[in-house]
Amino acid sequence: MSAISAAALLHAGNLHPRELLDACIARSRAFDGEIGAWIRMYPEVAYAAADAAADRLRRAGRDGVPESPLCGLPIALKDIFAVSGLPLTASSRVLEGNIAAGDSGVWSRLRDAGAVLLGHVHTDEFAIGVATPQVGNPWNTDFSPGGSSGGSAAALAARFVPLSVGSDTGGSVRLPASACGISSIKPSFGRVTTSGMIPLTPTRDHVGVLGRSVADAALLLEVVAGEDASDPATLLGPPLAGEGFATAVRGGADPLGGVRLGVPDAAVAKLPVPLRSLFDGLLDTARTLGAEIVSVVAPAEPASMATGDMVEIGTYHRQFSDRLHLYRPERLPALAAAAAGLAVPAAEYFGLERDRLRFQYDYNRMFVDHDLDAVVYPGTFVDGARRDEFLEYTVSAGVQGDVMWANYAGAPVVSLPVGRSSATGIPFGVQIGARAWQDREVVALAVELQDALPAWRDVPPLAAAPREIPAVSVVAPGPGPDPTNTRDARAPILPAITTATGPS
Repeated sequence: MSAISAAALLHAGNLHPRELLDACIARSRAFDGEIGAWIRMYPEVAYAAADAAADRLRRAGRDGVPESPLCGLPIALKDIFAVSGLPLTASSRVLEGNIAAGDSGVWSRLRDAGAVLLGHVHTDEFAIGVATPQVGNPWNTDFSPGGSSGGSAAALAARFVPLSVGSDTGGSVRLPASACGISSIKPSFGRVTTSGMIPLTPTRDHVGVLGRSVADAALLLEVVAGEDASDPATLLGPPLAGEGFATAVRGGADPLGGVRLGVPDAAVAKLPVPLRSLFDGLLDTARTLGAEIVSVVAPAEPASMATGDMVEIGTYHRQFSDRLHLYRPERLPALAAAAAGLAVPAAEYFGLERDRLRFQYDYNRMFVDHDLDAVVYPGTFVDGARRDEFLEYTVSAGVQGDVMWANYAGAPVVSLPVGRSSATGIPFGVQIGARAWQDREVVALAVELQDALPAWRDVPPLAAAPREIPAVSVVAPGPGPDPTNTRDARAPILPAITTATGPS
């Protein structure tokens, strides 16, 4: 079932939250042996939450009052989101034994909505890389699910949970969505709180939501988006307006009539033939729905920003300088560069932030000059990657796809699958991006496109692979004070996010 279908059954009283939870746990234990998406599960916590959700749904039905659409739905969290009294390890031996001191802002919203936390899923260590090598792609476990939110995407593709939460600092929900054949939304910077989330580079860390369909992901985004006093970045943009994120098509003969989609030629030119065929098919579908396709030259991403990334990574990871031997060996070069970044003068660092602002002006100008509603990028230009490929690369490297533009621009991006490669059988997706704060508009556009593309309904043919997944109970919270029970997890500065095309 999709998340929307499951929610409808739960609210109608035709499905009990325990029944849905039973199915998710049973399927995970039966098939996760080869995939390895889960790092820990929390059955005790989950069943208590399922019973509480059942009571909420029963009262809502009796009293005729609305209840959150997420009430009773099992959720997987990437292992960087704090949940008070539960382990938080960023899939790293460095944080072995770490217990969260409080709840992340994302989990607080989900908990209050009645969602059921099933467990934490693997990330590429500290969300630094793009491979998540400890996890297999459900379509072929010899292949990578992408990273760094590989566990979040794999758990969804394998149908272990209907919804999951990840993060995106440089394509970290979009690359896994493409590789695993599921959908994701990276909202505008600051739309969703990162409070209580282990950071990578705080000035471009985004919470990302994943669902089997765009509509499923939008259901999740509706709950987690909004202001959070613990995260000033959530106060940067205009309030969310409208009735909610689109979860159904408008219909009609040409639902995308008048829509102009920009396609960066340089990004498309990098595609191998099987992926180019799928990408062209997506553009043909968009034209059929009434959209106009426009070739554009995307602005160059400032090379200087990589230095800023290293400064921010070093600022956080210096607290673990006595535990370098516990990191995965392939992470050590990036950590050495991050340590060197701490020597960058403050004046130079703030100069890098000015480079980011100039890039945003250029990005916005591309929309204005071509009268664009959105841009369409390939989800990746790698036709499947083995689990041991790209191990040494960080999310800053951009080796698997053109993704950094959205993090530097703070722009919302929806990813949706369009088919599977004729060469590898691995799924391939596309990115639909807009200007900052146009989250509702780009989701509505993607929902229309996905309705004409049935690839999201495809299910990977899993082989039975039983696994005893570690089950953990709640203990006393860590001392804190940050919910992650680590230091320097808060952004030291807030980047400028603008829709302007230049200084006024």
